[in-house]
Amino acid sequence: MNKLKLTTRLNIKVVCVVCIFMLVVILHNQWVSLNERKAQYSKDLIDITEFISKKIDDRTFAEIAVIQGSRAESEQDKALLINQKMQPILDDVFISADNIKFGVYLRQTGRIVAIGPTLDGSLLIPMDSKAIQDTYSSDTTLLTEKERSITWYGAKIMYHLRPIKVHGEIVGHVFACVNLDKTYQGAWRKTLNMLFIALIGLIIVIIFFQDIFIRLKKDLELFAREIVKGDAKNFASELPELTPVLQYINEQTEKMMRLDRLNIIGEMAASIGHEVRNPMTTVRGFLQYIGGKEKFAQYKAHFDLMIEEMDRANGIITEFLSLAKNKSMDFQESNLNDLIREIQPLIMADALRNNCQVEVNCGSIKTVLLDKNSMRQLLLNVVRNAIEAMPEGGIITISTETFQDKALLMIRDEGIGIPADVLDKLGTPFFTTKEKGTGLGLAVCYRIVERHNANLSIESTEGTGTTFKILFNYV
Repeated sequence: MNKLKLTTRLNIKVVCVVCIFMLVVILHNQWVSLNERKAQYSKDLIDITEFISKKIDDRTFAEIAVIQGSRAESEQDKALLINQKMQPILDDVFISADNIKFGVYLRQTGRIVAIGPTLDGSLLIPMDSKAIQDTYSSDTTLLTEKERSITWYGAKIMYHLRPIKVHGEIVGHVFACVNLDKTYQGAWRKTLNMLFIALIGLIIVIIFFQDIFIRLKKDLELFAREIVKGDAKNFASELPELTPVLQYINEQTEKMMRLDRLNIIGEMAASIGHEVRNPMTTVRGFLQYIGGKEKFAQYKAHFDLMIEEMDRANGIITEFLSLAKNKSMDFQESNLNDLIREIQPLIMADALRNNCQVEVNCGSIKTVLLDKNSMRQLLLNVVRNAIEAMPEGGIITISTETFQDKALLMIRDEGIGIPADVLDKLGTPFFTTKEKGTGLGLAVCYRIVERHNANLSIESTEGTGTTFKILFNYV
């Protein structure tokens, strides 16, 4: 069997979930509505029996007694004469429902003598059934349900009985009953109609949104391809509301990829950095020793060049080792402002040598957890990059402030800016645009930021300058 398409499976799942939800909600609402209706019926039945019992007076029963004492008429004729006396009383009862009946039962006759709201002669017959006699044997008012009712031809009913007393003796009952089977059938019909209408509405909605599902699938497939190629930064979805979400996913993906690269390089640094440095230190020592001998004096310039290159290689390895994840850090509660003021003279001296100025604006911030040595390295690296970005001179602004309940460090220059295609690659180990760069400076900065559980972002406009922003969590 061929597998169903994604949109088809999604539609089936949505339909099933929504149908189950609608079924539960509709059944619950109908159950609540039915209970409320039964409570209202109970009140109506009580009101009906109370109204009828008040309309029946002693004079009416005196006339009934005369009819009962007559020997000229048959029992059926007597029942009809009594009905003619009682039926007009029931005609004054008004009900809006068609599933309610009410009437009067007399014990002496053993039959119903009046029935409303419409006279039904088939019920004006003797009722010798023990169940009927038990029903009308109550000496008190009674509100209950019954499975099989003669009044409603075998249907389940809820009924209310009110005894009729004459001179303290119970002579009969006023009754009112509602056909519960008819009520339940009406509730089920309403439920099925609501489910049908809801299902039709759901199908219409799914058909309407089918195009959106297809476009969403297409956009996600294109976005995945762009992620793989590394060109998803400016991806624009056909659904405008989806674009910010995809851009956020792309940003997080790039951060994860960058961290993965740093982790790989860090593991390499930890495993081979020291193994390379140790023999280089030995070679440098012998070069320095041999270069100091008189018989090699004519080659001293060559030895000095080799030592200089060895020192440069050693510097690269030192930066390389800074990427190691297991590099020891001493985190202490510190204030960024204090750290900036400590290295401000060093930064300003470096800037003045390159015709640059440094402005420091320290705002009000709380303490954060810092490793001072690595943070000094980060600040010096970023400021050095800012100086190199302004060959003609300019102003470097270092500022701190509280932003979104975090400490924000900003380093802004007025340099040439960073091209968009280069901006995405910053922090990649060994990627550099400098002629003599190693491509490890910013990679080390990203590693330091990661170890501080902080967040680094770079904003740059060509010809205007670049701003490094680092957010630190407060202690």
